[in-house]
Amino acid sequence: MTLFLCGLVLLALLIWFLGPYLAFADVRPLAGVTGRAVAIATVTGILGGVALLRRQRTRRANRRLRSELVAGAPSDGAGEELRRRFEEAVRFLRESRKGGNLYELPWYVIIGPPGAGKTTALVNSGLSFPLSEKFGKASMRGVGGTRNCDWWFTDEAVLLDTAGRYLSQDTDPGADSSEWRRFLELLARYRKRRPLNGVIVTLSADDLLTMTARTREQHVMAVRRRLDEVQRTLRIRFPVYLMITKCDLVAGFTEYFDDLDLEGRSQVWGITFPHPDTGGEAPADELGREYPRLLARLNERVLQRLDQERDARRRALLFGFPRQMAGLEEALRDFVAEAFSHTAYDRPVMLRGVYLTSGTQEGTPIDRMMGTLARSFGLDAESSGEPQTGQGRSYFLRNLLRDVIFPESGLAGVNWRLEVGRAVAQNVAYVSVLILAGLLVVAWATSYRYNREYLADVESTLEVHRERATMPVPADAGLRDVLPRLDALREVADSAGRHRGDVPLLMGLGLYRGDAVGKVALDAYDQGLRQLLLPRIGLLLEARMRAARAEPKRLYGLLKAYIMLAEPEHQDPAALAAIVRAELARSFDDSPPVARALALHFEALTGREPSPRISSPDTELIARARTALAQASIPVLMMSRLETVYDRDHGHALRLDLEAGLGSEEIFRRSSGVPLSEPVPALYTRAGFEEITGDVGSEMVQAFLRESWVLGEDVLPSGPTARFELSAEFLRHYEQAYIEFWEELLADLEVAPLLDVGQATDVLATLSGPTSPLRQLLATVDRQTHFPEPDSGAAEEAASAARGGRLAGLLDFASEATRDVTGPRPGARISEHFRDLHRMVAGGESGTPPIDGVIALLGELYAQLDSMGSGLGQQDVMTVLSRSGARDALSQLRVDAERAPGPVGEWLGELAGKGQEVALRSLRGELNQRYREQVASECRAVVEGRYPFETNSQRDVPLSDFARLFGPGGAFDRFFQEHLAALVDTGAARWRWRTQDGVPIGIPDSVLEEFQRARAIRDMFFAGGGAEPRLQLRLTPAYLDGRVRRFALTLDGQQLVYRHGPPRGETFTWPGPDSGRVIAEFEDRGGQRPNVRFEGPWALFRALQASGLAAESETRFTATFEAGDYTARVRVAFDTARNPLGRRDWMRFRCPGRL
Repeated sequence: MTLFLCGLVLLALLIWFLGPYLAFADVRPLAGVTGRAVAIATVTGILGGVALLRRQRTRRANRRLRSELVAGAPSDGAGEELRRRFEEAVRFLRESRKGGNLYELPWYVIIGPPGAGKTTALVNSGLSFPLSEKFGKASMRGVGGTRNCDWWFTDEAVLLDTAGRYLSQDTDPGADSSEWRRFLELLARYRKRRPLNGVIVTLSADDLLTMTARTREQHVMAVRRRLDEVQRTLRIRFPVYLMITKCDLVAGFTEYFDDLDLEGRSQVWGITFPHPDTGGEAPADELGREYPRLLARLNERVLQRLDQERDARRRALLFGFPRQMAGLEEALRDFVAEAFSHTAYDRPVMLRGVYLTSGTQEGTPIDRMMGTLARSFGLDAESSGEPQTGQGRSYFLRNLLRDVIFPESGLAGVNWRLEVGRAVAQNVAYVSVLILAGLLVVAWATSYRYNREYLADVESTLEVHRERATMPVPADAGLRDVLPRLDALREVADSAGRHRGDVPLLMGLGLYRGDAVGKVALDAYDQGLRQLLLPRIGLLLEARMRAARAEPKRLYGLLKAYIMLAEPEHQDPAALAAIVRAELARSFDDSPPVARALALHFEALTGREPSPRISSPDTELIARARTALAQASIPVLMMSRLETVYDRDHGHALRLDLEAGLGSEEIFRRSSGVPLSEPVPALYTRAGFEEITGDVGSEMVQAFLRESWVLGEDVLPSGPTARFELSAEFLRHYEQAYIEFWEELLADLEVAPLLDVGQATDVLATLSGPTSPLRQLLATVDRQTHFPEPDSGAAEEAASAARGGRLAGLLDFASEATRDVTGPRPGARISEHFRDLHRMVAGGESGTPPIDGVIALLGELYAQLDSMGSGLGQQDVMTVLSRSGARDALSQLRVDAERAPGPVGEWLGELAGKGQEVALRSLRGELNQRYREQVASECRAVVEGRYPFETNSQRDVPLSDFARLFGPGGAFDRFFQEHLAALVDTGAARWRWRTQDGVPIGIPDSVLEEFQRARAIRDMFFAGGGAEPRLQLRLTPAYLDGRVRRFALTLDGQQLVYRHGPPRGETFTWPGPDSGRVIAEFEDRGGQRPNVRFEGPWALFRALQASGLAAESETRFTATFEAGDYTARVRVAFDTARNPLGRRDWMRFRCPGRL
């Protein structure tokens, strides 16, 4: 306690004298007397509390130990007396301060066989027994349930003198063992750390000299068992002291030591062994080495004692005493070796020493030499000398306990399990302290680094913006010109005040300097706002007021904002900021970022104290503005006020995409480009309408009247009747604006484009589902535009409740105005205007809402379009459409669209038109795919780059391929008949596509032209319906050069010969029997035969093309053949106008790449 108090005083002095030098940045928490006093008190309280807690824990353990010891006493009358005496004894020890706490004193157990002299040794040990002063007896028996155990309470230790039978346990083994174990468990439970400080094993010298080998073996085993039980139960290693008592029974002991005074008798006589951890010898070996030294010391003193002693008998005993003690060595060494050695099966014993003592001198000494001689001659052994009487002197006891055993109380080990737990707890505490200290160091280092980075960042920001923040601004500079400087000042202020009101933990810890830095930067920004921005905002409002004389609604807001800046007592920061923000947006409509930046600066200004105020307001301008407003419609101004207020109301705002449900954004869109998620202003929602025509409207009227400072005195009507009329007029104006808004919104909605059948079916599935966006959208419109007449009782109850509120007067006059002046109830005009739409959603007299039929029809159309997924099959487009029923559903949808109210009819019409369009587009896609697979690829292979479709080509179209492509049932004919015939009007000279309910098929006309050419080719070359192309033509000579004797024209093996006689025509067939060759040959009179040849399946057409064919009519043509200098003309005639020479458009045929 003294050391604790000294340490506490030292710590207080350190805090007192060194505390003022402790600083965190510029903060010195211990600089003042109060701070140091609080710190000292806090530290004293904490340390004192810890010490008190430890003391209380010790006291609590001591109380528990006492309670357990007392509780073990017997329950009879003697037990109650014992319990009372023990409590008094403990209280006496505590109050006398001689014994301290039982828990803190060292405890020793004394074990030994009966009659070993344990109690005698304690009584004569010279220890102080405080209880003998009060109770007349030094010990107490029966404490802790040990009826045969004496408890010796000294001011230095607690000694437990156990009964001899505890060692042997031969009288009542069960009871003795149970009592012994209970006592050990009691110590283990309440003296957990060090239950015992040592064990004293006693053995009398006479037992050592006289016991037989069997008796000694039993005694050794008993000692070993008891020591092992103590170690196993208490889980500690403790010192053991072997005390040889009754040494006065060794012949000559009393005579030899009779000359010693009290100090001599108090010394220790024996052998102390080295600690086992020092690596000494075994106890028995150490005894064998040290015991002769004891004997040598006895022999050294024999002559001196013989010289002092005059009695012959005593001199004889004195002379033989060293030899008597020498006879004790063997038995003592054997006992030590057997009792205190250890094996692999038991725990080692820490034997600290062997000590020879005598408590009192009683009994007859034993002469070991005489006994040995007598036994060798067969005689009875006799004791030497006369029996001793108690002399009341103890030998070698006093210093043994006080100077050897008690000082070594700390040698006892501790409970290793408890110590491990405590060590873990202490290590955890130490590590926690180190971690905490480390964390604090890291935290301070981090805080320092963060603050340094923060200041460096602020300085860097200041350097970046220094030029803009300090640049001079001309007096005539506009708002755009001052923006860079304001931005720079705000950047610096934001950088410096970035943690304003929310300083991160790792930037605090006494090091944060942002408040001071931020205040300077914020003051500079505030000064810039007031000097640069505020005057120019005033000029802007003045200019806008002059320009808005013809716009009362806008002029009212401008005037209101201007007066707020001129007279700060009227300021409403939010309203002022909203008006200025709107005007800035108009002024800088070409630069929205500039307008937003200036608005943010002004909002920052309106939120600061003192309120912004312009100097020298233009009172004349205010008067002119008031005059202009006095001529305006007051309801228009009130509506403007509502728009300003509800522009910020997001709670009542309505989102059509959320109201219409999932998928609405994929189905509907706004033609204006505004997203469907754009909220409907709260002003035009039913909740807003009911709020405005109820409490809010009345309050707004009252607030408008309270703002008489805007318009000036005597501008607004006075008197209750005028107010009622004003409310009714405002209601009419509001209802009209409400109707116009929803009309424009519905007109702006349109059905999103349908790109393909897959999307169309998804859209129709969504529209016809249980949560149809169409139904929910119309239901939303119905809710927002339908204001049914309330129940009379409910209305009266609501009016009564309203009259009891704070707006009682206003509601009274509003309801009065509504009833007597305006006629219809609030919202009646709106309900009437959208009556048709309400009927479509709610139904009429039949009770079935028409929208249900529309939804069902959309579901039918969905099913029909979805069934088209099987494709065309072998049918044409029209057949597929008819088969699916889509045409009927689309037609019915068009009928319903004509009956539906305005915008709904337009949506349904769009769905019908676009539904058929995507259906046709889908079928056209499949049709196109089939065309590419069945026709296009083959067509390109046959036609492209070949004659007759490429007249300059040397490659001919094979007639078989030509027939397969263009013949009856060929690729083109088959495809047309299967898929396109029903879609084409072939009755006209030029084919055209038929429309499907006004919707074109979507295939280009150029494709149809090629199919018409393919049909013409079929009709010309396959007129007979044959599988091969076939033409009949008649060739007649028309002219032959006079120098030519003979002209022969050979066509596919068929020949026309002319010799200047009467012309005679011949009928030819193409292709002929010898297909692939045309020869025009001249034979002159000299026998020469010039000719011209054409090869290939299309040789006829090549020959006619080279002949410069001239048409005389649709069926008659003249071909001129030339070879050398000779000429011949041949007339070519067909039976029909459908011939390949009369209509050569077929030769321009090109394969359509796609439909």
